[in-house]
Amino acid sequence: MNYLFSFSGRINRAKLWLFLLIAIGACIVYAVLFAVLVGFSAFTAQANNGNGLLAAGGSLLFMGLVGFVLDIALFIASLAVTTKRLHDRNKGAIWLIPFIFVPTVLNTYYYATVFTRYGLNHMAEANANPVLMVCSLAALVLWLWAFVELYCLRGTVGDNRYGPDPLAGRI
Repeated sequence: MNYLFSFSGRINRAKLWLFLLIAIGACIVYAVLFAVLVGFSAFTAQANNGNGLLAAGGSLLFMGLVGFVLDIALFIASLAVTTKRLHDRNKGAIWLIPFIFVPTVLNTYYYATVFTRYGLNHMAEANANPVLMVCSLAALVLWLWAFVELYCLRGTVGDNRYGPDPLAGRI
């Protein structure tokens, strides 16, 4: 639990990649369970002329709640793990702002504008808009910078202000 939900200390790149695999695995398991429980219930209800819709609705409600809890847990865990990785790079959690929140806001603005103003049938017009192009490009640059910083570069050698080197004695 300390690995996933603590915001103090340092972790190396391998543990960040491990978290990514854990998150992907959890999402795959959830998707399969959703397909089996909700999909099967809905199919059974349809095959029985609507009988069993309550079972489909119950499965949908249950899996919706499970998905909500999974989303919250993965969000908090990703913030904690990313913060610890930033600590390994001798950076504070304030770096979550340019690495995660700013690109998310820029992309949200981009897609909200595209869908509401242009629609999917007019993507060429949307991509010709210089403001939208700058938003999209800025988000891409920030995410690439974050990827290199967090997933590719080695952490600080030796102790830093956030704790001991997680690779001390191994290299």
